[in-house]
Amino acid sequence: MKTRIKFKKTTIALLGLFAMGTLWAAQLNVGKSVVNVKIKTPNDKETEIPFLGSKVLAVFYTDPDVKDINDALTDAIKAKAFSSDKYKGIGIANCNETWLPNSLIRYAGRQKQSRYPNSIILVDEKGALSKAWELGDCNDVGYIIIVGSDSKIKFAKAVKSSSESKALIPSILSILEKEIHK
Repeated sequence: MKTRIKFKKTTIALLGLFAMGTLWAAQLNVGKSVVNVKIKTPNDKETEIPFLGSKVLAVFYTDPDVKDINDALTDAIKAKAFSSDKYKGIGIANCNETWLPNSLIRYAGRQKQSRYPNSIILVDEKGALSKAWELGDCNDVGYIIIVGSDSKIKFAKAVKSSSESKALIPSILSILEKEIHK
């Protein structure tokens, strides 16, 4: 009987530590200043992330295998019609995490750009953003990262499902409102 109780206490303690570690990892990048990285346009031209440090950015860093995971969130942000003087949405395809050819991803990026003409679509063929911003495992996720005009991360989360993304809409809109109106 004592062995069972000890096992249960140990299991509960380990689960608690795991949960705390997961929460800490999710908050790891919030408040951190980010640097710009070299990535590409869908037309295969090298560029950096535009407006970093001058506008509030909603960066959608997505594995192409789950390319539409954050569409409801993106549509909700688009519906708010934030001032382009202070805000920009940026979609970045994380080509490093997929088997799809980069040329196909660039083609899809051009299509996405036509769907969201006020946004910027970019392509990260080598995982440069994930490394520079220390995002960790980005396979099969759509990362949403809010970066303030001060180049600091205000929110970062690896989204694993469309329903999880939809649940974030009120929080993300609130963070964007706050940052845009600073």
